[in-house]
Amino acid sequence: MDSENYATFAPYQIHVTMMEKRNIVVVEPFSTGFNLIDDVLVRGYKPVALLAIPPGTEEEREAFRQDDELFLARMPKDVPVIGENPNYEEVLEQVRRYDPLLVIAGSDFGVELATRLSHDLGLRGNRWENIDKMTKKSAMHQALADAGLRHIRGRVVGSVADARQLYDELGTAQVVVKPSRGSGTQSVFFCEGLDETLQAAGRLLDLAESDEHVSDVLIQERITGREFIVNTVSCGGRHRLVSLWQYNKIPMNGTNLYESTESISRLDIGHSRLINYAYKVLDAIGIEWGAVHGEYIVDEHGPVLIEVNCRPMGASMSRYYIEKIFGHHETDVHLDAYLNPKKFEQEAQKPYRPLRKAMIKSLIIADDVNLQSAPVLQIASRLKSFHSARLHRVAGDPFIQHTHDLDSSGGIIYLISDDEQQVVDDCHFLHRLEMDYPQLLFNELKAADGHVVARQPLAEQLNQMGAEGSTLVFSDSGEQQDGATVVDGHQLSSAYDSYELGLLDLSREESFLDVESLLQQIFVFLGKLREGGRLYVPESTYCHLPYGIDGMEVLLHVAGLKIEAPKPNTSSMMIASK
Repeated sequence: MDSENYATFAPYQIHVTMMEKRNIVVVEPFSTGFNLIDDVLVRGYKPVALLAIPPGTEEEREAFRQDDELFLARMPKDVPVIGENPNYEEVLEQVRRYDPLLVIAGSDFGVELATRLSHDLGLRGNRWENIDKMTKKSAMHQALADAGLRHIRGRVVGSVADARQLYDELGTAQVVVKPSRGSGTQSVFFCEGLDETLQAAGRLLDLAESDEHVSDVLIQERITGREFIVNTVSCGGRHRLVSLWQYNKIPMNGTNLYESTESISRLDIGHSRLINYAYKVLDAIGIEWGAVHGEYIVDEHGPVLIEVNCRPMGASMSRYYIEKIFGHHETDVHLDAYLNPKKFEQEAQKPYRPLRKAMIKSLIIADDVNLQSAPVLQIASRLKSFHSARLHRVAGDPFIQHTHDLDSSGGIIYLISDDEQQVVDDCHFLHRLEMDYPQLLFNELKAADGHVVARQPLAEQLNQMGAEGSTLVFSDSGEQQDGATVVDGHQLSSAYDSYELGLLDLSREESFLDVESLLQQIFVFLGKLREGGRLYVPESTYCHLPYGIDGMEVLLHVAGLKIEAPKPNTSSMMIASK
C-alpha cells in the first residue's frame, strides 16, 4: 500500500491538509448515521445533508421518505439539505459548490452515491471500482472466493430455469433466495426444496421488473449457526474493531425475524477467529476507509460472511446510548479515520473493553392489528434496564401489518445496564409479552372473554383486606370510607406517597378506554406504597384487563412488586407486596 493512502505514514500532514476545507457532505444521514451531523458540528466543521433516491417501488420509496422525515425534523436549521435528484451530473455540481472536505455515507442508500461523488471529486474514500463488491452480495462472495476465503456458494440467476439449474448444482435442499442488494431480511426467502426455491425466485424476478433495487436475484446455499455483527472502521487500510454484537432471531411468519441484538461484553472462544476473518473480508472487498457493518454466521466450520454494509450500524442508536455501552461511538471513530489518523491509531491500540451490557429489542407483531392503544412504552419504560425507545409505527395508520422483516418490526426498545443479567431478563420478558400477551403491548385492551365481575361495596373490600393502618384506595366508584384515603384519577398525583396498604378499585368500563393513561395512573398509584406495603386487587378490577389475572400480574411484575399467595377466604382478590 502506498504512503499516500496509508494514513499512519504521515498523520500530521494529512490532518493539516484536510483542515483547509470546512464542509463535510453526509449522504443519507439517517438511522445511526444521523449522529454524523452532530459529530461533524462538534469538530468545528459544517455538515451538509444530501438525500439519495430510495430504492423500490414508488409506494416503498414513500415509506422510506416518511421514516426519513422523522430525522429531517431533528436536523439543525442551519444545516443545508440537498434534495433528491435523479440527475447525477446535477447532484455532482451541487455538491462541488460546497467544496467539500469529505463525502461520506450515513446509511445504506447513500453508499453508492457517496463513493461515486468522492471518486469524481478526488476526495478520500473507497475506490469506485470496488462498488459492486461493496454493495452486491454476489460480488462480495466472489471477491472472497478470489481471495481464497470461505464464502457462501451461489450466484445470480436470470430466470426460473436458471434457478432450477443452480439448485441442482448446489446439491442442498436448503437455500436462500434474496436480492443481491439490500439488508435486514427484506425480500429474503428461506426455502426448503425445489418447489419453494422456484416459487421465491419467480416472485423476486417478477418484482425486479418494477424495482431496480431487485435487478439481481441471488440464490445461495443456506448456512445456519450463530449470527454476529462485526462493526469496524478503517483508516487507509488499517482496520479497527469498534463493536461486536450477536443477533437473536426466531423462525416466524415465513422468515427468520430479528428478536433482539445483544452486545458482546467480553471476547470469548471463537471471537478472535471471527474478527480476523472479518479483517480479511475487508481487504478482499477493498475497504480502505470508513465504517463497515459486517454480518457473519459462525457454524461448526468457523465464520463466514453474510454481507457487509459500508456504513455505520443501523438500529437508529443515539451516540449517548452507544457511548454508554462501548465508551465511544462508531460515527465519531468514523470521522477520526478521515480527520485525525493519529488519534485513530492510538485508540486502535486499546483493548476491547465494553463498559456495559446492552440489548436492542426489536418488537415483533405476530398478527395484523387495528391499533386502538399502544401501552408498550408505559410497560417498557419501567423495566430496570430501559434506556429509550423508538416506536414510530404506532404514530401513523392504526392498521399495522404483522412483522415480516426488520423494517416492519413494531419498534425498538433499547436496554442497557451494569447488571448483565438484568438486561437479559428484561429483554426475555418483553419477548414473552409480545408472544403470549400481545394485547398488553399493541392492541385494544378489553375484558377477558367478556367476563365482568360485579364490584363489592368499598367497605366489604376493605374488610376482606383486614385493612389496618394507612390505606390508599384508587377508585372510580365515587364512594368514600372512613379510615382510608380514597382518590380518583384527578386526585391521585397529589396523594401522600407512603401508604402501608393499597386497594386498586376500578370497575367502570369507561376507566379502561384510554389504556395508556390508565396504566400510567396505575403505576403512579403503585408508587404510593411504601417499601413492605401490600397491594390488593379485586377481580372486579383485573377482569377488565386482557388476560384477566395474568394481565394484572404482568403490570405488578413491571412495577417491581412481589405477587403473594391469595388468602383462602378471598381467593379472587390478588395480593402483592412491595
